[in-house]
Amino acid sequence: MDLMRHLRCFVAVAEELHFGRAAARLHMAQPPLSQRVRALETALGARLLERTSRRVALTPAGRALLPEARALLARADALGELVADAATEATRPVLRAAVTPDFPAEVVAALQRAFRGGDALLELTPRSPAAVRRELGGGELHAAVVRQPAGVATGEVALTVTARLGALLRADDPLAAQTDVAPAELGERVLVRPEDSAGTEDLLAGLAAHGWVPAQTAPAPDAEWARGLVLAGDAVLLTEQPPAEPAGLRWRPLAAPLTARCSVLLADPALPGAAAFASAAREALVDAGGWTPPSRRAEPPAEGWLG
Repeated sequence: MDLMRHLRCFVAVAEELHFGRAAARLHMAQPPLSQRVRALETALGARLLERTSRRVALTPAGRALLPEARALLARADALGELVADAATEATRPVLRAAVTPDFPAEVVAALQRAFRGGDALLELTPRSPAAVRRELGGGELHAAVVRQPAGVATGEVALTVTARLGALLRADDPLAAQTDVAPAELGERVLVRPEDSAGTEDLLAGLAAHGWVPAQTAPAPDAEWARGLVLAGDAVLLTEQPPAEPAGLRWRPLAAPLTARCSVLLADPALPGAAAFASAAREALVDAGGWTPPSRRAEPPAEGWLG
């Protein structure tokens, strides 16, 4: 017995309370409809419908079965849609993209929400700058959001945005009470830097030009670790203004024309979803991250592109 087919016949009769209307609804003749309902009654061992020449009515067993039958049919229909969607999903191209782990969670979440790739699926993972350089060149990655200079010699720079550089300090640091911080005021603080950051030398040169040469640097594998190092001791992280000020920390702009820069890289702009990724990354960086998009006419920075 095809249980679902027989249940569908029973539900149609139970809702119409008329075999003729139920048969028309199911686009079938009335005799086979009656046969299926009787076969269902036989299989279940209970009479489901009271039939007379004037009317059709549900028995107590029929009333008990009706909501369960509806639920089973709805579930069966949903399973068909689920399998069809999964089959369609399996044929969609995948855009493999990466974000270096020093970007805040708010930017990553906004990028995921903003991606509208049409037929393409986005597979977004954290990757170190070294992994981005290796995998973008090797074809394992199709796109990435990285801080500059990234040292990636392949692909295309689809977008570059900038942000004012500032100091992320402990909330009880005396410098946190100021409106801005001159590099020379950072004194003996440890400079926290992302691991494998290609821009460290440029940053140190820019800081030296404004009166600060840190005595020590501390590498951080991701944004959370970097904030932890600042919270743990006498350290400072130089970064763009975070979307939300982390608990126990304060961000103050540097009183120097030093700029952070990041780019969206595409291995091949013609790949499905590549243009959508660049658009989503711009939206996430500008709206959620507070970065400044490029002006129509590109102009050189006032001083020091820094990663």
